[in-house]
Amino acid sequence: MKNRIDTFVNSEVGKLEAVILHTPGKEVENMNPHNVQKALYSDILNLSVAQSEYAELKEVLQKVSRVFEVKDLFIDAISNSKVKERLINKICQNEYRGELYEELMQMDSRQLATSLLEGVPSKKNTLTEFMNKDLYALRPLHNFFFTRDASITIHEKVLIGDMMSTVRKRESLIMETIFDFSSQLKSTTINPENYPPKHPNVIIEGGDILVAREDILLIGIGGRTNTVGVDF
Repeated sequence: MKNRIDTFVNSEVGKLEAVILHTPGKEVENMNPHNVQKALYSDILNLSVAQSEYAELKEVLQKVSRVFEVKDLFIDAISNSKVKERLINKICQNEYRGELYEELMQMDSRQLATSLLEGVPSKKNTLTEFMNKDLYALRPLHNFFFTRDASITIHEKVLIGDMMSTVRKRESLIMETIFDFSSQLKSTTINPENYPPKHPNVIIEGGDILVAREDILLIGIGGRTNTVGVDF
């Protein structure tokens, strides 16, 4: 195995040594006309086209850097039973799905990674679930191939995104788990959620942040990053 990568970025135009991608998978295919707006899209995405375009991007990046896939790093991180239990506890608490705890704990690391990325179908075995129009107890992460939003490296620290949309918050938990516990990476994370008292209005996403050079950081303010997030 190659040496662990020290996460460090002080320029968007410096030499690229490694990059993390998430190739679109079944979580994109699980979108339909009824949930497309909840998934934050204006129309259904063609999975085969998205995968083809992403494969071209990955091929280019592999020529100049090491390319890691989110799912591979995630499987590696949650192979540790304590990390796995910690993550499942957080997800069940954040998404109000305590009834899924035992089911998720029984999965191996690959099954768990797949389920948390592609969604956990609702069993419809209670009246509440039967009446619920959502097909998933844990929604698929339709947007995760926009990998930069959930985390961004600024110098030697990795800022975990505090996402605007609730349906994307699991992405941040997964990226935090990867950077904290993957055997492939050596990182220090900063998560607004872990700095109490957290201001309830913090919103900051990596797609709005640009490391211009070692002494200049550009942050866009808008629908997905607010002034409170910048102040953080």
